[in-house]
Amino acid sequence: MMGEGTTVSPLRHREASKNGARMRDPRKDRGVTLIELLIALVLSSILIFVLYKTFLRQQKTYTVQEQVFDVQQNVRAMMARMVREIRMAGFGRIAGEHVPGVGYISRILPVQFRNTNGTVISYPNVLNRDQPSAGWLTIVTAVNSATLSAQLIGSSSRYEITVNRVNYEPNRAIFDEDNKRYISIDGVEGNVITDIREETVDGIPRYHLTLQHPLEYNYRANTLVYPITAVSFQIQGREEPGESRQPIAENIRDLTFEYFSTNGEATADDRNIRMVRVAVTAETSMGDPDFKDNIRDGKGYRTRQMASNIQIRNLALAP
Repeated sequence: MMGEGTTVSPLRHREASKNGARMRDPRKDRGVTLIELLIALVLSSILIFVLYKTFLRQQKTYTVQEQVFDVQQNVRAMMARMVREIRMAGFGRIAGEHVPGVGYISRILPVQFRNTNGTVISYPNVLNRDQPSAGWLTIVTAVNSATLSAQLIGSSSRYEITVNRVNYEPNRAIFDEDNKRYISIDGVEGNVITDIREETVDGIPRYHLTLQHPLEYNYRANTLVYPITAVSFQIQGREEPGESRQPIAENIRDLTFEYFSTNGEATADDRNIRMVRVAVTAETSMGDPDFKDNIRDGKGYRTRQMASNIQIRNLALAP
């Protein structure tokens, strides 16, 4: 027995080291086997595949949501513009006005406009269904815009008024003697231009408009004079006389109109229309092979629809 401070001989230390080496587990010193490596690769591949599939699903969900959002925005934009413009049908006393000794008559209707191909189209009513072609709706209205109107300077007779301009841009007419000859003064009296004469006073041009009908009312200076136009709506866009068709929204699949009288019944007489129901259907710009509705070319297209009942406010008091 060795006490404190006893020194172990070098021989015994070497034997202890050898015994310890013999007692170590040889399995702890080996590397990774091929089978273990293959198993690890398989498990890693499965994990990566699952993560990739999850990413693809999330990416597709995001893409679908983005497309549906775009469709909804298109429908809203188209509906908002159509509601705003159709509601203003008849603005400018187009449907008629009271003439003393004569009664309630229209000085504007029917209106005639020349199309881009030179064809003259006549619109007899404020709202004209299936005009100029089947499925279209054409409204007649004064353009309620300060930018596209002129200011009244005065009137020298009941058949002539003077305004500050006839163009809102060079070569872009507010009034002319062809498609822009129909006017509304202050939105309460309609008339027709038969002649335009320019005059310069103190270096400032002014324009004398000769009218087809005598003025019914007296007007103050700076009263707005609006042009009257026909606006046509159909699935491919919006048109005005003499101008090219402009799309209202993209990816519109369907556009329908229904017409109702004052008591809410469907009417076949354009003169009795007091409400228009507009329904717009839009679809996604890209098809989805996994979507099983509205299929074309092996792909499904998601759709959104919006409808609105439009009261024609300017015809409320028309006979």
